[in-house]
Amino acid sequence: MRLRLTLPAVLFAMLIASAMAASSASATLLAGISDENGAMFTNPYFLALGVKTSRYITNYDAALKDPTQTTAWIDAARAAGEQVVIAFNPGYGNNCPDQPCSLPSASQYTKAFKAFHAMYPSVRIYQPWNEVNSTTQPTWTKPQAVVTYYAIVKKYCKGCTVLGADIEDLVTPHKADFVVYIKTLLADFKKAHVTVPKIWGIHNYEDVNYFRSTNTAEMLKLLPGQIWLTETGGISYFETGAQKVLLNYNLTRQANATAWMMKLALRYPKRIARLYIYNFLNSGVADGANNRFDSALLFPGNLTARPAWYELIEHYKKYFS
Repeated sequence: MRLRLTLPAVLFAMLIASAMAASSASATLLAGISDENGAMFTNPYFLALGVKTSRYITNYDAALKDPTQTTAWIDAARAAGEQVVIAFNPGYGNNCPDQPCSLPSASQYTKAFKAFHAMYPSVRIYQPWNEVNSTTQPTWTKPQAVVTYYAIVKKYCKGCTVLGADIEDLVTPHKADFVVYIKTLLADFKKAHVTVPKIWGIHNYEDVNYFRSTNTAEMLKLLPGQIWLTETGGISYFETGAQKVLLNYNLTRQANATAWMMKLALRYPKRIARLYIYNFLNSGVADGANNRFDSALLFPGNLTARPAWYELIEHYKKYFS
């Protein structure tokens, strides 16, 4: 494992890396971070990367029900000079994938989005629904709802960047399979006479953590236009909700997966424009099996960085700024 740097050493490394980045040719790929903890924006390791764009997932009805956490995060992001990307999840009171887990009607979504846009007019990039084909989301069997929400955001956020969908590289069950879902979704756009979006979000965790390119290549083949990897990253430990361990705790593998994530994104310079690493700060749960999904770039306590962070700062910093 790589030697952990003290904070003064991190700041020194930041200055050196910044000088090196300034002498490099500007990168076409823009990398950012997806994390729901606003403390990230003042963390020295975050500052050292020079991140300029960050993504936040919130309830679609946050502005109507309880905007406290969302406001705190957006305010912190703005104070840090970040460009904000917002992705919506099910509304307050839902317990997806368990019940209750409902989809809002078009009128409910419209009311909620108009309130959100009025509350946060500076937000100009939206994903109308997060991980639409995930079996944890009510949209996984209702791709037509994704079309409806996209059309609503486009209508009421003039000049905003609106991604067509946020698609996970799932292969089972059948309706969640990304190939089936994408084909159905594109057909639903045409049926609804809604212009097919020019920008799409995808999550390619499987390719990144199993060192493949198959799913990413297939998704790029199926989806038209520009692609953003709106959620991706090296995972240090992962077990399913049924407590089946799919990835044993391994920080070296996480670092290697992080490097592969960047290499894979850079393989398609004409298609992949952005990526957002999930996530940055550690939840505070002890390393290993205590944390079911662990992709943090920092150790518990968030005072020291994991090898994956060093992989980014040493080889890929220029893509963050």
